[in-house]
Amino acid sequence: MIIRKAVIAFVMVGGLFFALPIRAQEKPLTLEQVQSLARNGLADQSGAKLIVDRGIDFEMTPDLLDTLKTAGASPAFLATLVAAKQPETVSAKKPLHLVQILALVAGGVPTHRVAMLVVERGINFDPSPDDLDEIRLGGGDEDLLAAIKKAVVVKPAVVDPANQARQGEIEQHVAHGAEFEQKGQYAESEQEYRAALLLNPQDADVYISLSYVLRKQGKLDDSEAAAREAVRLSPSNDNAHASLGLALSAKGDRDGEIKEVRESLRLNPNVAEIHNLLGVALIGKGDTDGAIAEYREAIRINPDFSLAHNDLGDALRQKGDNDGAIAEFREALRLNPNSEMPHLGMAQALGAKGDIDGAIAELRGACRVDPNDELAHFFLGGALADKGDKDGGIVELREAIRLKPDDEEAHFDLGRVLGDKGDYDGAIAEYREALRLNPKNDMAHFRIGAALAGKGDWNGALAEFREAASVNPKNDSAHFGIGYVLEHQGDSKGALEEYHTAATLNPGNAPYQQNYDRLLSQVNK
Repeated sequence: MIIRKAVIAFVMVGGLFFALPIRAQEKPLTLEQVQSLARNGLADQSGAKLIVDRGIDFEMTPDLLDTLKTAGASPAFLATLVAAKQPETVSAKKPLHLVQILALVAGGVPTHRVAMLVVERGINFDPSPDDLDEIRLGGGDEDLLAAIKKAVVVKPAVVDPANQARQGEIEQHVAHGAEFEQKGQYAESEQEYRAALLLNPQDADVYISLSYVLRKQGKLDDSEAAAREAVRLSPSNDNAHASLGLALSAKGDRDGEIKEVRESLRLNPNVAEIHNLLGVALIGKGDTDGAIAEYREAIRINPDFSLAHNDLGDALRQKGDNDGAIAEFREALRLNPNSEMPHLGMAQALGAKGDIDGAIAELRGACRVDPNDELAHFFLGGALADKGDKDGGIVELREAIRLKPDDEEAHFDLGRVLGDKGDYDGAIAEYREALRLNPKNDMAHFRIGAALAGKGDWNGALAEFREAASVNPKNDSAHFGIGYVLEHQGDSKGALEEYHTAATLNPGNAPYQQNYDRLLSQVNK
């Protein structure tokens, strides 16, 4: 059996040798050839020797190793693959063409990263004013345009007129797709990218752009499929793995996202934005320490990365290090004074330190930077009301609702402030809107009950308190409210039961036990 297998190996591999010129025999094995060895039962010692002799022309990835192992590759074969000399990827050597630059920018790759690639690899075209306009309209900034103007131009030795014409068509589709994308016309952008892929279905960078606009349209399965195709076409493309990570994140697959982002960093560990992306994913998994490490690495690579400073501030705040968080938020603001996010983060950190006036000042700063930030108005409204400025709080909460009418919390908080001012009807209307948005909001039922009690509608109040307790049997406030109404209506026994339930659910609330003890002593007299 061993002899027969060796003969088969000789015939198949030998046939491959003699079917090719001598120069081709010296070339490294392609991914397709290695997969063929596995399919034909040759991913063993004989295949390993072939890899040692010739090397491979692709980069091994964990996913590829798993696939080959499943196909029957022996441990020796896999170990030889991992140890094989992997030449620098062809794409890493080649100068960028116009389609790649447009596709990278459109796919969400930061423009300064694209500019670095232009400097490292050069370009294969003489940039015309029209080319630069296309890149600008597609989202390229002045730094990228400057890098392109100064780039080393390395043109192909032989130009195929037919291929050149086809490339021109592809460039037009990608340029139009990027321009539509910048305008938020994602469906039209999708059509252009798909047209480009019909002309060249092997372009991983265009698949990255396609994945991005599909994600923007909420077509999450299609976005993932496009990103996976980019990875299949270019397994060593760090941007493709990052794109797949983002697609998986949009579907809520944090583990898958982290795996792909880590692979992107393995391929290219010096991209600050991807370290930051990994930090955000780790926060989503509850790994705050891991996230902090990634944010710090992003800042080490790019100390002027405003978003990383902001995200590090948020992570430190979550850890309780409010002073460290404030320092990072201040640095983020210094680097990008036009961002409202550091103002919001600093307001939360200052509030946690008890500096309400400082928090209000930061929230006003966030509203000044972005008057349409619903969250800034929401937080500002709550802070002003808590400081005693209920009218100011109402104004800000109404603005938050104008900006986002379906914000359940904003309606609830506005109801709370209106109730505190004695406007029970206004409060009830807001609580009912919160309930329309979320019928399971037990505290909205409780608050309506409290407002109805304030109006003297005891039966209505009792019904709402009972509904709150039905939605959430562990709502101690609802049980206390029921007890309060029952006592008012003369049902001392029922009131005692509810006061006792409230005190049992929340032993730390002294008034619950005090009311129970008071009423019990009255009943026992």
